[in-house]
Amino acid sequence: MENYEIIRAGILVIGGGAAACQAAISAKNEGADVFIIDKGQLGKSGCSPNAHGGMAIYHKHEKDNWKVHMADTLMSGGFLNDQEVVKAMCEGGLKFNRILEHYGSIFNRDDDGTVSVRSFGGHQYNRTVFCGDETGHEMMAGLKREIFRQNIPFIDELMIVKLLVDDAGVVGTIGWDLKKGGFFKIMADAVILATADSSGVWPSASERQRGDGTYLAFDAGAELTDCEFIQYHPTHAWWPYGVRGSVSESFRSEGGYLLNSEGERFMLRYDPEQKELATRDKVSVCVYKEILAGKGAEHGGIYATVAHLAPGHVERRLPIIFKKYMDFGYDVRKGPIEVRPRPHYVNGGVVVSINSETKVPGLYAAGAVTAGVHGANRLGSNSLVDIMVFGDIAGTHAAMTLKEKKFSEKAVDQVVKSEIRRIEDLFSDSKKKPITVAPIKRQHWELMDECMGVIRTEKKMLKLLKEVERTKDEELPHLVVHNKSRVYNYEVRDALEIPFRLLVEEVGVRAALARKESRGSHYRDDFPTRNDKEWLKNIVFFKEDGEIKMETREVKQSVMRMEELPKYAASDSPWH
Repeated sequence: MENYEIIRAGILVIGGGAAACQAAISAKNEGADVFIIDKGQLGKSGCSPNAHGGMAIYHKHEKDNWKVHMADTLMSGGFLNDQEVVKAMCEGGLKFNRILEHYGSIFNRDDDGTVSVRSFGGHQYNRTVFCGDETGHEMMAGLKREIFRQNIPFIDELMIVKLLVDDAGVVGTIGWDLKKGGFFKIMADAVILATADSSGVWPSASERQRGDGTYLAFDAGAELTDCEFIQYHPTHAWWPYGVRGSVSESFRSEGGYLLNSEGERFMLRYDPEQKELATRDKVSVCVYKEILAGKGAEHGGIYATVAHLAPGHVERRLPIIFKKYMDFGYDVRKGPIEVRPRPHYVNGGVVVSINSETKVPGLYAAGAVTAGVHGANRLGSNSLVDIMVFGDIAGTHAAMTLKEKKFSEKAVDQVVKSEIRRIEDLFSDSKKKPITVAPIKRQHWELMDECMGVIRTEKKMLKLLKEVERTKDEELPHLVVHNKSRVYNYEVRDALEIPFRLLVEEVGVRAALARKESRGSHYRDDFPTRNDKEWLKNIVFFKEDGEIKMETREVKQSVMRMEELPKYAASDSPWH
């Protein structure tokens, strides 16, 4: 079966979250012909709808400004951030409060009518705007409304499996229709990847974040960096079992405490200044150390409580968390819940320029699929501003520089047919020693949890790397699907994602083995201290003659030098 449907567009946006929607809107505003392809359902897929906390854009305090915000971001990121893109984010975020409200999104306001702001870990000042604890959902409601208002066409539940590239750069994509089991060839003069990060290769993280964009970009010739930095959210709901999912940082920013089994508010011991609002990497390591010391909660986590807050506060400021637990018969106003650090966000990803360009002509990337903004650790509430700012930049720049590409139809069709045959081969009954998706997926989830967790060792990471290589060599060629249906067959989707998973695992563990220090969300038990003398540099991956190559690059201190950061500290800041 080598038949396929054809779509032509000026700009193709891949993804369905906030970065994708804003990229499409901005490109359309510049007059471009735009088309959106979403693996899930537009406005409901990706991680944007599940972003509860807020968006760090409003420098309301008289001493706060974009430079202080940037300094906070660099401090949290272990100074490995791309400073030019951090500057663009911190300078360019404020307008999106107005833009999103124009789309119909609603944010909390104070009694005087000004936008409310709350604190998040690692921020010196309250600068995070929010809508209760469902900010991402509210943002997506507005963005989707604007997509419909502008009549921007899109297709849901179409999985992009390969980017088409020739000497002119990216010229299109190949997609597998999850609804019908057919194929699409989508030709475009520019492609914007806005597909979320790859933390779904760990257990307990959202399976919406499966590394699609990371793989597609790298396969097409783009570079990856900072892949060793996987942020563990320190307060992932752990018990009761059905309440799994992250407990928003707003739980702590609204005054929540973390307690060990002895009832001690242990963050006072680890960080008496920032306490529960230390950066996520630090809180995660502290929680994990308490658990390893035998001071964990009954089911293996740690306790978190808001029971001491004023009456009515939880219902008003944390309505989603309150309702989620009440649905399981548990009232968070009356006692602690049990949480534990779990994978939340991969800080690394595709290398992009200040204009969201990759090194592949015509290929852009925006949002969580990219690297550079967050460095070694992401500040809470920086993600939503990141995806809005760079979704806008990617869409605008792609539209303003759009040029019609000339390419060989024959060469492109050969690639399309080869990819179709690869996917059809999954349905084969003739393979010797066939292996299905489930055991591979289960094994690698367990390996990632064991070997690339909060605290890492060389022995464990070498074990993971060996298994990745074995899976690539011995199992991937024999991969088949048990379910032969073509209609909504998610086993096919999972099988197509195995190469995505293996790439994310390989570059992550190779970078983690190479970085012989601890920095940000990369903590090695055998190298527990930070080493700026040898490791103030990024680890970059690229393809050369079909092989994965790795090199280090010095951090460019183009906007702020490390020794300048203390001058941006508040008088009561722990930086002093």
